[in-house]
Amino acid sequence: MPTPRLFVCGGAKVELADPVARERHCVALDSVGRNHNVHIHFDDVGRVLRRDISNRLVDFLEIASYVYCADCATRRGGAWADDDSTEPWGRDLAFVIAVREPGFWGNSKVRKLIEEVLGFLSNDKYSIQFVPLERDRANQFQYFDFGDLTEWPFSAPERVLMFSGGLDSLAGAVETAASGAKSLLVSHRPEPKLDSRQKKLFSELKRVFPHQLFHVPVWINKNEKFGREPTQRTRSFLYSALGALVAESVHAGGVRFYENGVVSLNLPMVGEVLRARASRTTHPLALHLLSSLCSFVTERSFIVDNPYQFKTKAEVVASLLPHQATHLIAHTCSCSHSMFKPSKQRHCGRCSQCIDRRFAVTAANLTAHDPETDYESDVFAGPRQNELDRAIAVDYTRHGLELDHRSEGELAALFNAELSRAVRHASKRSDAAQSIIAMHKRHGSAVARVLEQKVRENAAGLLEGSIDRTSLLFLAIGEGSHKGRPVSPDKSLAPPSVELDTKLAGMDRKLDAILAKFKSSPSDRCKSRTRRPPGGRDTVIFAAITRGLKGIKYCSYLDAHRIKPRWYEVGPSTYSTSYQAAGPWRKKVQDEKNRAKGRMNKYEASAFSDACNRYLPKEFDEISLLYSRNSLCASKTSLT
Repeated sequence: MPTPRLFVCGGAKVELADPVARERHCVALDSVGRNHNVHIHFDDVGRVLRRDISNRLVDFLEIASYVYCADCATRRGGAWADDDSTEPWGRDLAFVIAVREPGFWGNSKVRKLIEEVLGFLSNDKYSIQFVPLERDRANQFQYFDFGDLTEWPFSAPERVLMFSGGLDSLAGAVETAASGAKSLLVSHRPEPKLDSRQKKLFSELKRVFPHQLFHVPVWINKNEKFGREPTQRTRSFLYSALGALVAESVHAGGVRFYENGVVSLNLPMVGEVLRARASRTTHPLALHLLSSLCSFVTERSFIVDNPYQFKTKAEVVASLLPHQATHLIAHTCSCSHSMFKPSKQRHCGRCSQCIDRRFAVTAANLTAHDPETDYESDVFAGPRQNELDRAIAVDYTRHGLELDHRSEGELAALFNAELSRAVRHASKRSDAAQSIIAMHKRHGSAVARVLEQKVRENAAGLLEGSIDRTSLLFLAIGEGSHKGRPVSPDKSLAPPSVELDTKLAGMDRKLDAILAKFKSSPSDRCKSRTRRPPGGRDTVIFAAITRGLKGIKYCSYLDAHRIKPRWYEVGPSTYSTSYQAAGPWRKKVQDEKNRAKGRMNKYEASAFSDACNRYLPKEFDEISLLYSRNSLCASKTSLT
């Protein structure tokens, strides 16, 4: 695990002997002083925003900026943990932040909410302390130049839109403008290259909708000496703070993200996505927590939402077509490495975002607007020398094919914990869960179609061995399917068309075999299970079993949750005393536990998850994670 760090922010002072600094590497971050190393400023947008930005909102933006810069500056561990305890890839980050309203930020509810949302977003450990700001900038609002909103046409929109310059945010801006609504787009500018791309995209967007859009770009970054961590899992925390400041200034109802639902949910089909390498920036639970935090800060109802939560990326891309905006695809950037690439090409072609983009554009039949020359490496046939790049390709294709070939019932059972967490705060949870499952089925179908299309297009190269052995196509097909060799001269007598047809027919058969490998017969075990959730007593007992508790720990857990034994004869009144009495009473405890395991198997996983959400809400996330891991193990076993 990386060395724990303490970030001392805004001129706060911490003595080396202070317990908070013990065994931590200390880093000073400052956006206020003369030698500031965190840079925050607005462009000349005086006609957009009001002057009376509160100290609390300034604090909020600076807090988020410090957290984001610390996130980007702290490298993660490289090793994966396959056990159920330690995550070497996670980080332990502590903050002491100087603020203008220490009474508000020091409120335990606010502080705990910040730590909760950050922990969920990045899967790291956070602890935050707030102290009074002693030294403010000479001109407090030097980087805020605010004007009057009188009769400004972009005043009081439903939401301000976060505009990253990617495909999803472009589609959201296009759909909003096409509806006739005025749109205020807010962008984070981390470095000059991305800034120029965002400005170019916006200028092209304004050509399509000349009177519907206004852009507010904001520069927030850190000194380069702090290092580079590309995952940036806390970016939606920064975006929400930035959006909240602008929303308050223009009287908007909240902040709106546009991101396809498959990426938002990141269902854990493979082990890696159980951890922080899977983005949670727009996960429904993250947006709920961010809405709660922004409501605390603004002291009003404040919504942070994502209208694309039930759309696949292919559907998002296709939505550009009816608005004659497909030509804008070429001006967007999706690559996770774009911030750190010196190349003029926007996309590396190897990261998961590049793969997802290329699959989506291909599925939407819009590759003509996404030139191959903008990729350093061909997504489908290009080499993947890095082991992680190869793993990403295999995981993406396997995940898509799994979704395509599993039934909706199987997906509901396999992902019950993730689905329950995602719809926990939905008004109609059952409908929302069904929409999520249907969306993933459509995504899986799109991946399967594109993969088949690309295998057919590259059939000759795959058969002859000219396709790189580390490419996505080669890895997706598998070693055993690449036994073709270049055609020998004595076979050249056959007409070229016949020879090619033979090759393609052989490739068709291999493709069918490949897809069949990913198909698993529907599990019969769900057919006899009930959807009716268990009662409170059984839910607690099932939770103890899911946790793997044994002996006295199992008994203590039941006692702590006020579950009483139900012996047929007079006996000990608690499970712990029954277990400690040994003899027949200990056996009774074990026998009852075995019967409970049998009852547990009669319930659908989704029913158990709903019961946990009802009876054990504080333990829901932990139990969900354990249950997801058990489901993953069962899933992997069924595929071997």
